[in-house]
Amino acid sequence: MAGGPAAAAVRTTTEWVRFEHRDEPYGVFSYLSDARAALAPAQAEELNALLAWFVEHLDAPDDADLERFWFLGEAVEHIERARRLADLVRAAGIPIVERRTKRIPGKVKWQDPHQVAVLTYRDAPRPGRD
Repeated sequence: MAGGPAAAAVRTTTEWVRFEHRDEPYGVFSYLSDARAALAPAQAEELNALLAWFVEHLDAPDDADLERFWFLGEAVEHIERARRLADLVRAAGIPIVERRTKRIPGKVKWQDPHQVAVLTYRDAPRPGRD
């Protein structure tokens, strides 16, 4: 049928993945300096190489403050490298866990083809509350 409305975008992401501290709301990237100081030189070098890869292949907004970043399930290479980064941070004694969800993990504030930055529903400002 010509002239009809454009088809709506179909959400293809079926899962979101995040690597974060077991007990605190901070992602794995927040612990790299502490981990680097506790790792053997070869492990610290691997951590630095992974970080350099992410600097080259992952973007983030400059004004991110409260947002939590989740990888889209389709970002397989990013997830694999983040998983190895989490392994290294755990080796430094920092309890990093991998979280997965099939629901959108919050109100999306920013996104790119590999990740979303969300305000979790718990952290999002609520009208009428201080």
